[in-house]
Amino acid sequence: MSRIVVLSNRLPAMRPGRGRPEIAAGGLASVVFGALKKFSDSLWFGWNGKLEPAERAGRLSTQRIGNVDLAGLPLTEREVEDYYTGFCNSALWPLFHCFQGRVALEPRQERRYREVQARFAAALLPLLRDDDLVWVHDYHFLLAGQELRRLGWRGRTGFFLHVPFPPHDLWELLPDPRGFIQALTEYDLVGFQVPSYLENYVHCCRRELGASWSGGRIQIEGRTQRAGSYPVGIEPGDFLPPQSLPRAARRHGVLQRVVRGRQLILGVDRLDYTKGIPERILAYEHFLDRHPRWRKKVSFIQIGSPTRTSATHYVELKRRVEALAGRLNGEMAEHDWVPLRYLYRSYQRPVLATFYREADVGLVTPLRDGMNLVAMEFVAAQDTVDPGVLILSRCAGAAEVLSEALIVNPYIPSEVGEAIAHALAMPLEERLRRHRALLSRVLAGTASVWADSFIRDLEGCPRRRASERPAASALPARAQRP
Repeated sequence: MSRIVVLSNRLPAMRPGRGRPEIAAGGLASVVFGALKKFSDSLWFGWNGKLEPAERAGRLSTQRIGNVDLAGLPLTEREVEDYYTGFCNSALWPLFHCFQGRVALEPRQERRYREVQARFAAALLPLLRDDDLVWVHDYHFLLAGQELRRLGWRGRTGFFLHVPFPPHDLWELLPDPRGFIQALTEYDLVGFQVPSYLENYVHCCRRELGASWSGGRIQIEGRTQRAGSYPVGIEPGDFLPPQSLPRAARRHGVLQRVVRGRQLILGVDRLDYTKGIPERILAYEHFLDRHPRWRKKVSFIQIGSPTRTSATHYVELKRRVEALAGRLNGEMAEHDWVPLRYLYRSYQRPVLATFYREADVGLVTPLRDGMNLVAMEFVAAQDTVDPGVLILSRCAGAAEVLSEALIVNPYIPSEVGEAIAHALAMPLEERLRRHRALLSRVLAGTASVWADSFIRDLEGCPRRRASERPAASALPARAQRP
């Protein structure tokens, strides 16, 4: 079995004094670490979270967790500013999520992005063995495969995108759309969350490079690349209710004591503008206006985990969410009822599993999302004899997997509000039918299944021949479009 080598932006952080990685529920780190634990020998390479001056930025830090070797490089303050906060999060993140008005493109930041790709590829190359499978993750390293090829690496190399792949008209906003898509074709295998993102990628290859597409393969300049959709899942065992759980446990949990037995709506998100938290609060307000019989009979708890706390967009978002929550409570609350509780903090996985289980409605309505594992976590955590109802945005990749949820347009408050009313009044028979179907999908499409499927297809890719010309570097002047 070949060794798996993962390249991603961040390595797992260690829990102080515990010798175990700090893995948040959901997200890239959770599914990747779960996949690597299955292999006898693997390497994870990325940013170690440290900041160092340029003269010490090449110092590699290493440690081992179980069967996984971690090797990390620091970033300089300028790299964090230009590469990570700049091009990754101010340009690529909004562009890939189709927030065109939030895209900020600075030539200096793009240059730094290219330099970081080259620096990390050069540091990784000496650590590679001939038969390694290199698995690059997400938009932080779009060009890393191209840089490895330029340095002479001919081993099998795959790329997986955890966020949406945008339509071609948005892809063209990049400073060098042809060059960026060309770099992605240097991978032997590229994977996307759902078929619609794969279709966008194939269309970009056709428009920018004149590529052809047939049988899951892209033909470009005499080479063949495999491409497919590989929906990410969760490890359900982390969220499934204990077999000894009393049937009435959901009605007597921590949150239920807070809401005093009222119906409970729960939202769990990072505080990011893609998650649609302000729009969700407005939809809840619409629901209370249109269905006054539910006043004092329902409570909404929204958890917003802090993220990118210093970025301007996120500071503004935090203020807006707090203002909307305050206004709603100020106008609608009674002396014995608070309609909305907003919690600006993070919770560990076991706590979240309990919260999910207590909720009557899971409100997962991002404006755009690659997959959204919270939806799957909510489904897995439910009591199978008295399950809650999942309301899910059609703009999340999960909607293409969890079709038995109540699917809504998150941009239409009235539609989401009516779905809340439907969910709260849904009879047990319908709840059971929907949950059985959803749970079967979650159990069948786990994180392990996702990783095994991608790695199996990557193993099936041939190694590059020595006669194949090396790829152009990401560093010289950008190619001009015809």
